[in-house]
Amino acid sequence: MLEAKLQQLLLARLNTIPGVWAWRQNTGVARMGGRLVRFGIPGQADISGVIRGGWRLEVEVKSDTGVQSPEQADFQRRLEEQGGLYILARELEPVLAAVRAAIDLEVHRG
Repeated sequence: MLEAKLQQLLLARLNTIPGVWAWRQNTGVARMGGRLVRFGIPGQADISGVIRGGWRLEVEVKSDTGVQSPEQADFQRRLEEQGGLYILARELEPVLAAVRAAIDLEVHRG
């Protein structure tokens, strides 16, 4: 499946799960009024969000042959060190299952 299509499906489905708020997170540089404006964090995932209980969610979407860049791997490491949930997504259902499991864990902890 193409990355863009999987991103669309993930956003649509993630936001139907109670306790999840997710959005597309772009990173890069844009020219605005003659100056360059940088946005996002290098290596940041394609989809960002929050899971009930305050967990940060980051989903990096890759095709079957896609590979994380060193910046993406570093972002994953740093997010997980802080207790966030990072998912490398190649298919829809495993992502939804991981997010539901995190919500279930939070419900049982709280």
